[in-house]
Amino acid sequence: MTEKKCIFALVIFVKSLIGWKIYKPWLEMTVFKIIVMKKFFVLISLLFPLIGLSQVDIKISIDNQQDDTYYFCKYRGSKALVIDTLTIKNDVIRFKQKTKLPEGIYLLTTSKNIPLIEVLVAKKQKFSVKVSDLEDWSTVKVKGCAKETKIYYKLMAKIRETEANIKVLESEEGYHPENWKKADSLRKDLASYEESMKVKKSSAFINTVINSVKSHQLHNYWDEFPFDDPRVLTYPMIDNKLDAYFEAMSPDAIVINEAIDNIIAKAGSCTEVRDYLLWYFYRMYYAPKYMNLDDVYIHLVNDYFVKLKLEGVSESMLKAMADRAKHLENLKIGAKFPELGNLHSIDASYVAVVFYDKTCEKCAQEGRILEDIRTRHPEMVIFPVEISSGVTDNILSKFDVQNTPMIYLLDPKKVIIAKRIKAGQVEQFLNMDID
Repeated sequence: MTEKKCIFALVIFVKSLIGWKIYKPWLEMTVFKIIVMKKFFVLISLLFPLIGLSQVDIKISIDNQQDDTYYFCKYRGSKALVIDTLTIKNDVIRFKQKTKLPEGIYLLTTSKNIPLIEVLVAKKQKFSVKVSDLEDWSTVKVKGCAKETKIYYKLMAKIRETEANIKVLESEEGYHPENWKKADSLRKDLASYEESMKVKKSSAFINTVINSVKSHQLHNYWDEFPFDDPRVLTYPMIDNKLDAYFEAMSPDAIVINEAIDNIIAKAGSCTEVRDYLLWYFYRMYYAPKYMNLDDVYIHLVNDYFVKLKLEGVSESMLKAMADRAKHLENLKIGAKFPELGNLHSIDASYVAVVFYDKTCEKCAQEGRILEDIRTRHPEMVIFPVEISSGVTDNILSKFDVQNTPMIYLLDPKKVIIAKRIKAGQVEQFLNMDID
């Protein structure tokens, strides 16, 4: 019996029982329910075969691979984190998942964590990658609806080729001074090529990648870098560029703090990138390479961590950060060393304050070097502070003793002229002052 006949029979039956006026509203609602339920079951029947299907299906084939096990990893900055262990079958390494991956660049490694190939994953996540030569990404072939992935391999192949050619030209500049013009021309050509590879949709992930890999001079280094896009954290470029930028920067706390402020501001309302940057800078300047950069740590803690109260930072952590920043104010180069025993009553041209642990072998080695220096420089007095017993945590934090041995070099007025140095470096400062 058809649907219409069933409904008609129901109408006649109800009408005969209760009459037209009574049955009409009830019948309309009943018929409506029947139609809706029928459509619902039709929809379920159509969707049921799709339940359980993978939203992600990435097949990777690499020539001359002997390994049986591989790791599929995601990036967080420059750190690669394993998200799945894969095996090879019929020369194909396959990653499947029911839920979609976040857009990003992923990494395939061997079982010994040797990187093999990166894979850009955008909106379309069902495709295959065929690699003939891992050293030449121009050989990579992508099949499937993965336009941005295809563009990525072309882009990276061009960047690698151009950078290799520029390196050769720069290495020969001593013999061919005109090579700098050729290198500059290659950079301009690459910039034009990068721009031409962008897609029309401005929010496309490949556009974010292109803007992040562009090369600029130090004065406009960050002009197009997408700090306001959290996807920039899914590949190593942000760490690589930050490392290079601050490595080339003058070791001046004022200059560095200004640079940090400008970069943090570029993240705008993107708190994920902002917080990532703050932790990056915190790690970099917790124990900086140059001893005169304590003001960077102090600035980060007082002007960002304390005021913003980042997610995941407990009150106890925040207090420890703030306390250390406060102690560092008194331990900066040029500051008068805090009171410690009879230190300030010592009459000497130089005082080497050494925090050490008597069970520490390195402390003993550094101590012998200091004694040797003192024989050549009797104007220096060694002031040892043994911390293995009888020293409270307050003393350790007050003088920022992070490890042992910890050496401070003071002038006659007990002003700090060097800190966090090795024993062998002490003599350099003594000779410097004499000269």
